[in-house]
Amino acid sequence: MLTFATPAQLILGLILVMSSLGVILLRKPVHASLSFLLTLLTLATLYLQLSAEFIAVMQILVYAGAILVIFMFVIVLFQDAHQQISSYPSKSYFPLLLVAGLSLFGAFVFLGEHLIGMKPSTGVSQAFGKVQSLGETIYIEFFFPFEAVILLFLVAIIGSLYIAKKES
Repeated sequence: MLTFATPAQLILGLILVMSSLGVILLRKPVHASLSFLLTLLTLATLYLQLSAEFIAVMQILVYAGAILVIFMFVIVLFQDAHQQISSYPSKSYFPLLLVAGLSLFGAFVFLGEHLIGMKPSTGVSQAFGKVQSLGETIYIEFFFPFEAVILLFLVAIIGSLYIAKKES
């Protein structure tokens, strides 16, 4: 049985695409960041539509909260550098832009061909998107990769502290 998107999902998808284009196409970094915020909030709403409440809340807290605050801090910190860079003319090489555009189009065609043959899933378990099922998946099925990522973050933090201390 083929299922179609609801009107709410279609509207959210349209908002998501438009706000994502705003992130790429808007010239002012603050406007692009606000468009990024709309993208993240729309994505969280789509997660709610898919009954993944925990992922939606984490999307808002981690990305829309923490990551976007870091982006705004960097924008404020490097505001003068952005103004100096924008005064230089663009030196894009047209054949490379053409190759990039054709590669993007080819990727969309490849993705579309593979999506056409896919069949929708018959159903989702009751535990989908819940904290307990996510915790069991992380801590039981993917325990080693989870701990490896934590170790990688620890090494990165120690390395950044060492570099910062060395420079001062």
